[in-house]
Amino acid sequence: MGTSGDAIWPFASQPFMRSAGPLAPGKTEEWHSGVHAVLDDVVPEERIVWRFKNEGFDGTHGFYLEADAKRTRLVHRIEATLSDTEGRLFWRRLEDVNERTMVALFDKLERVLKR
Repeated sequence: MGTSGDAIWPFASQPFMRSAGPLAPGKTEEWHSGVHAVLDDVVPEERIVWRFKNEGFDGTHGFYLEADAKRTRLVHRIEATLSDTEGRLFWRRLEDVNERTMVALFDKLERVLKR
């Protein structure tokens, strides 16, 4: 995601950007939909977790792979504590956009995997 070869980000008009170079926790940053985050943790084929840098929003969002015998499930999870003012206002602006983005991203991922 966020590279010139990105195959699953669903909205060209709503770009996902990340800092150049290899993924490095504490250094790699991302920007999209009003979100600014820094890479918190990455384990290839297991998870990628971003820490929010937005005011009033203390927490993470990430993608997690859960494998069983024949299937792999991809889960997007947000875990955050919101301040009474900035955090709650930020989430109100982000909540609908996040829902639409995740639906579109998972739909596009499904189409890409069927190729």
